[in-house]
Amino acid sequence: MSRNYKHSSETLLHGEFGVYPSKGVRYALSLTHTGLHIQRLVPKPEDDQRTVLPILDMVGCHTMRSCGSSDGFAYFSIYSYPLKKKKVAVGSTRTRQRLVRTFRVDEASDFKQNQVIAEKWATAIKCLIRGVLFSSDTEISTTLQPKPRRLMLLLNPCGGRGNALQQCHSNILPIITEADISYNLIQTERQNHARELVQSINLEEWDGIVVISGDGLLFEVVNGLMERSDWEDAIKMPIGILPCGSGNALAGAINYNAGYGIRTVLRQT
Repeated sequence: MSRNYKHSSETLLHGEFGVYPSKGVRYALSLTHTGLHIQRLVPKPEDDQRTVLPILDMVGCHTMRSCGSSDGFAYFSIYSYPLKKKKVAVGSTRTRQRLVRTFRVDEASDFKQNQVIAEKWATAIKCLIRGVLFSSDTEISTTLQPKPRRLMLLLNPCGGRGNALQQCHSNILPIITEADISYNLIQTERQNHARELVQSINLEEWDGIVVISGDGLLFEVVNGLMERSDWEDAIKMPIGILPCGSGNALAGAINYNAGYGIRTVLRQT
């Protein structure tokens, strides 16, 4: 669904919250179709300090409660990956860096009431991330959220320097978990394993295939889809590639064409 909306500046939700860990700081939050607007209230800044977390940079939002805490606070954490400049040996490049903002809901003395508010904010943010548009008059509930996504992750454990599995567990799976995406991680065991696998899968069970390797495994996946009897539908399956092989030229070319430098592509693994 398109993110364009004739009232993109409309305030969908507004509230005042603390932060975690508690530092006596309070913020006013306003959620629009394009971003989360954050303004510090306490301590009062000397100037009008406002920041915006773009929806396009967000991957997920989770609610939680402090472990072992007897207070009635609820929390919601927003996970985003904004692009930031990073100095390198020659010039600079852009890379996405993880940013987590956690807000404390303390409007009521009862945890369940605070949790309802936290869930409302989390649901609204998740819907906007998925492209579900709504207005300030919409009753926000979990029924607004589209069905959970499911990805097939194909990983070549022998690719590159043999550390693809480690990189997957360290860098890739945490982001997928933050985004509330279910997945099935399959390690290829031989040449053409991925090719044979995608020839027989039920396409309706998957929302996409992600190749965690070099160019060779992606070659197998594309050819496997093209060799199916329903190849005209199969080739429409979204395919992603995360460069963890010895030859990452295709991933580099795709990302470079999208506006990311080659160094950025390699650093993001």
